[in-house]
Amino acid sequence: MRYNADMAKKTRPADVHAHNIQLTQAKTPSGNYEAIVVFVDAQSRWKSMESDKPAGPLLDRTVQRTLATGLHTGKRGEVVAVPVDDQAAAFARVILAGVGTADQANGDSFRLAAAGAVRLARKLGLKRVLVAEPAQANVVGELSKVVEAIANGLVLGGFEFVAVQGTLSRKAEPVTLKVDFATSDGSSFDRGVAIARGQNFARTIASLPGNLLNPPELARVAVEMCRGLKGLTCRVIDEKQMRELGMGGLLGVGAGSRTPPRLIAMEYTPAKKTAAPPLLVVGKAITFDAGGISIKPAEGMGEMIYDKCGAMAVLGLMHSLGEIGSTRRVIGLLASAENVLSADSYRPGDVLTHYNGITVEITNTDAEGRLVLADALSWGIEQYKPEGVVDLATLTGGCVVALGHAMAGAFANDDGIFTQIHAASVAAGEKLWRLPLDEHFSEKMKSTHADLVNSAGRWGSPCTAAAYLAHFVERAYKAGKTPTTPKKPVPWVHLDIAGVADSDKDLPLTGKGATGFGVRTLVEWVKAGE
Repeated sequence: MRYNADMAKKTRPADVHAHNIQLTQAKTPSGNYEAIVVFVDAQSRWKSMESDKPAGPLLDRTVQRTLATGLHTGKRGEVVAVPVDDQAAAFARVILAGVGTADQANGDSFRLAAAGAVRLARKLGLKRVLVAEPAQANVVGELSKVVEAIANGLVLGGFEFVAVQGTLSRKAEPVTLKVDFATSDGSSFDRGVAIARGQNFARTIASLPGNLLNPPELARVAVEMCRGLKGLTCRVIDEKQMRELGMGGLLGVGAGSRTPPRLIAMEYTPAKKTAAPPLLVVGKAITFDAGGISIKPAEGMGEMIYDKCGAMAVLGLMHSLGEIGSTRRVIGLLASAENVLSADSYRPGDVLTHYNGITVEITNTDAEGRLVLADALSWGIEQYKPEGVVDLATLTGGCVVALGHAMAGAFANDDGIFTQIHAASVAAGEKLWRLPLDEHFSEKMKSTHADLVNSAGRWGSPCTAAAYLAHFVERAYKAGKTPTTPKKPVPWVHLDIAGVADSDKDLPLTGKGATGFGVRTLVEWVKAGE
């Protein structure tokens, strides 16, 4: 099926955040609820927000009975709904959401528990739920961070990808779940919701199939998004401009498709202008990857709609910044192409020339992500002179072999920026692990006749891929046709998110499909540098 713009418009959701859940901050909850959510740790500590009201003893009794019988243990991520024994009560059920042992009761545990609670409420068909704010005594760290995480988890847990549902799947009258979060901390609540909205936006666009989202359509999505949010602008570089600029990587990968590549440059400018250099974030956006002439096996090829998830994390970051704001100037680049097979496809043995003048011998057309990223990195660094650079990509299957689906692989040319990103990932609850980047892997990427090869085989493939990209950070600036080496390379982190970008399992926080991994880490990184 060929891409059809009219079809895309018909299938595009009017509001990617409206998944039949209404989340509201409720400073003073009132009325009846079908359930109240309370957070319990493994030591059975919890706060009854109703303790000074007539319902307090009933809530206490219900929770204590559930804990005593072992129906709930407070284990991290454990969620159980139990009925109350008073039909006249203001709530019919209590949902106990576990946050683990006392030392686990941090923002990430509360985020997971909140997501599990809202998913259970939806499964039960509930229409109105109250979420109790935990007591500071039961929280590790600042309560404001936990409030943010709970709001974040409620929105993430309520996500459903409905854009491509037809008449067979779509419900005639979908049930709307109204969730009141009993907190007086409005700023933390709003921030948690806004970041989750950015992540859900990333998940929605990541989930669109190749016939509905190609590079030009992704550019349109980015332009529309930037128009609708504060502080954001968007510039799109098309294939004609790429030829003038000498972006051989993007042009080569996109040559086999009827839809041309795009380099999408989004910029967030703070309300109060700053003279500080910006932060640069770059994402791989292969809207569909068949592997080109080095074609992929048929089994699992449909999952290659998720080969754009690195760029979707960047898209989600920019969306979040447009809602919560920042004092930092941030540039987000989406390097987008479609890697498919045709008579015009680039071939093994071809030699391409990147934006910074480095030539590459193509040894595998399925190692395309590094080619589009290379042009974006070198152009972005020259254009914006950033203080630091992060790129994200579903780059190698080897990273999945090494780290499974538990965490992303991280590579860095600077310990300082890696420390920043690692701290941001911990705060965000998104795990990563540093892998080596040294001269051994750079040597493997040398070509006999050109400067580099784009693939050195399967052994150490995450490391050789990162070593390839390093050439476009350390030799990024272009003077005429001769690349020059900066006196000091720009601090840079590469995140290989191949194992965590999507899931075929129903994960407690993100369910099946695109996870939006990286959005929260990037937001934490930007905000920490303010």
